Amino acid sequence: MAAKYIMFEKYIIFVKLHLLVIVLMLFGGGCAGNQEQLLSSPEELLVWPQPPEKPRIRYIGTLSTEADLEKQVSWTQGLGELLFGKEKIGVLVTPYAITVDRRDRLFVADTTGGVVHAFDLNTRAYTQFMDIPDGKKLSKPVGLTIVDDWIYVVDSALREVCVFDGKGKFRGRFGSERFVRPSGIAYYAEQDELYVSDTGGHVVNVFNKSGDYIRTIGSRGIEPGRFNFPTHLWVDKSGKLYVSDTLNYRVQVFSSQGQFLNMFGEHGDHPGNFAHPCGIATDSFGNIYVTDRQFENVQIFDQQGQILMAFGQEGKQAGQFWLPAGIFVDRRNRIYVADTFNKRIQIFELTE
Repeated sequence: MAAKYIMFEKYIIFVKLHLLVIVLMLFGGGCAGNQEQLLSSPEELLVWPQPPEKPRIRYIGTLSTEADLEKQVSWTQGLGELLFGKEKIGVLVTPYAITVDRRDRLFVADTTGGVVHAFDLNTRAYTQFMDIPDGKKLSKPVGLTIVDDWIYVVDSALREVCVFDGKGKFRGRFGSERFVRPSGIAYYAEQDELYVSDTGGHVVNVFNKSGDYIRTIGSRGIEPGRFNFPTHLWVDKSGKLYVSDTLNYRVQVFSSQGQFLNMFGEHGDHPGNFAHPCGIATDSFGNIYVTDRQFENVQIFDQQGQILMAFGQEGKQAGQFWLPAGIFVDRRNRIYVADTFNKRIQIFELTE
């Protein structure tokens, strides 16, 4: 019986492969369709502010699984999936931090999933990585940034920065001897300086890309230049460092030399106040974007810290948030928000 079963299995495989060859001969390899559009168009136009005011922010779409990339497949791949089944697709569990590289690959740190998701917005390919040496894996990735096409991932549970190459292969680690509970990370290439916020240590540590320690910015306190549970970081094109000083309910700004420049925000429930500031980023015009996990929105400030506008509210619909965390603004002024408890990345764009 066992021998007959094995022969039957081989016969089925032979039939499938023979069918595949016939289709290849008839139709060729096929090609993917035009994929210039980032995502499928939303059913309704969502903009902020609402008419009759001039719109400034427009909703583009959402990524929650690999399927949302809507990758067009060739005849060969489509037939292969029909005959042999599809691989398990990538699904966001708790997206917390985001970065986008110069090739439009979107990387997402998934804290509960313990992985980094990689969505290629051009080719529509998807991968994920999590493996580190000795058969271990990432535990709680909470921050990530791009350094020379490599991905530097902060893992708060492992208390270190893990380094992966562009293909997701582990290349090194550093920082465990200095961190209490690391969180945010940002890189300034002009000075080869990598900033890592230590939420538990109430400081920002500075390294080079090799992981060599350079200096520490701040200490615990409420005075300018000091922190109370700092979380997310951002470095703009001029080298200014923005720190989400979360439980001081403010944003602090430092020069590329680590000198305090200014700060804005206070605890409250009015526009321009913060309840739980988290992700932070700037656009090409210098506008500053800050997510707030209790306001469930994104507030936008000018360089002087004056509130310009806000978008989003609590909810599960498009343009609404549930505990938003990280934020990233790319070179096209597309705005990516980690909508953590809605298990998705929402994408917007600055209209001008």
